[in-house]
Amino acid sequence: MNGRNPNDDALPRPAHWRFWGTVLWGIVIAVIFTALQVVVFLVFVVMRNQRLSESDFALALESAADDGTIISVATFATTVVCCALIAGIIKLKKDSILKDYLAIRPVARGTMLRWLALLACFAVLSDLITTLLGRPVVPSFMSSAYATANPIWLIWVALIVAAPLFEETFFRGFLFRGFESSFLGPVGAVLVTSALWATIHIQYDLLDILAIFCMGLLLGAARAYTGSLLVPLAMHSAGNLLATVEAALAGP
Repeated sequence: MNGRNPNDDALPRPAHWRFWGTVLWGIVIAVIFTALQVVVFLVFVVMRNQRLSESDFALALESAADDGTIISVATFATTVVCCALIAGIIKLKKDSILKDYLAIRPVARGTMLRWLALLACFAVLSDLITTLLGRPVVPSFMSSAYATANPIWLIWVALIVAAPLFEETFFRGFLFRGFESSFLGPVGAVLVTSALWATIHIQYDLLDILAIFCMGLLLGAARAYTGSLLVPLAMHSAGNLLATVEAALAGP
């Protein structure tokens, strides 16, 4: 059982933004996301360092890039604003249905468990390859972010709830729907959304970004095969939970 109703394809689908509409609105969302992140970082740095020189302020801003508290607050802010923005953009499309647009559909428990098991296999394989390459299982950015989050629960909620909620709503929800129905098709939608998702993780090095791209392929496959955003959302949250646990166990 793959969680999809075989009769769905025979029914008329509610309206949605086509390829170029998806691209243009996607750029708007990305710009607002970036601007909001920058604003949150600037506000924190100014509040903490009100009397620094211009050069010292630049250094303080750079050091804030892996501050767990700021990252968490920025994640909460962008999730609330951008998820609301995505919902508004969807509703602007006449005859669209939010739940259908974002594929918010329940799936069978067995389906969910199978995809979570695939994620677990991916995580084990990824950690094994990382270890064989002589690299730390927990990237330095993640270690720094976890160590500087105060209170610590902020980063747990930000990584396990907020970040997956926005990223899946945007990439495997909004963008996927527009790309899937275009000349890209489901396979192209999986590839493009995985690449775009990987590129926003600029805080990591090239090999880590490659691993994120591969995980994106798995999440995209789950979205395409099950027809539900809830499956990649659960997988994303589980993956971030594992990463956070590893950061906690690694210590300072």
